[in-house]
Amino acid sequence: MVFIFARYLLMPFALIAAVLFAMGAHIIGTSLHHQAAWQRTVATVTDVSPYSETRANGLTTDGINVAVSYVANDAPMTWSGKDKDIGLYKAAKGDRVEFYYDPADPSNLDTAAMKGWRGGLLLLAVSGGFTLFYVWFFWLRGRKTPPMAPSTVRIVGAGAGPADQQRSPFGRR
Repeated sequence: MVFIFARYLLMPFALIAAVLFAMGAHIIGTSLHHQAAWQRTVATVTDVSPYSETRANGLTTDGINVAVSYVANDAPMTWSGKDKDIGLYKAAKGDRVEFYYDPADPSNLDTAAMKGWRGGLLLLAVSGGFTLFYVWFFWLRGRKTPPMAPSTVRIVGAGAGPADQQRSPFGRR
């Protein structure tokens, strides 16, 4: 009974782990695609200014607005926006940062590919391991008890002889 309760109690966590597994696969796939198909460039941070956002629920988010300049397809380019849009959370004016840019749209930048696919691999290992263990332990593993054979029936009581008394599974008591 407790086993069945635990099976269904942990099911939301297994589903979340399965979604995290898919996210990890997406991170790795996107990172590897950008490393293979996009062009690498070095950008120079030209401006940094702090900002603070207050959401409707009252939470405040602090960050930086960043402006960078770089060369893409032999043409000078500039980009400006929020730190979270390109994955650059700490920067100072004059810093040099490596990016990948989309050759078809040089204004599309990616810093996550510079970090590689190791973060996605960690996410895959942890979430995939939990999901596989959950599925194996609660759904695939056999939980049936063996049928009672006449040789396993034990007679215990005052009138039971020495041969009929319960024996230890390891031989002697």
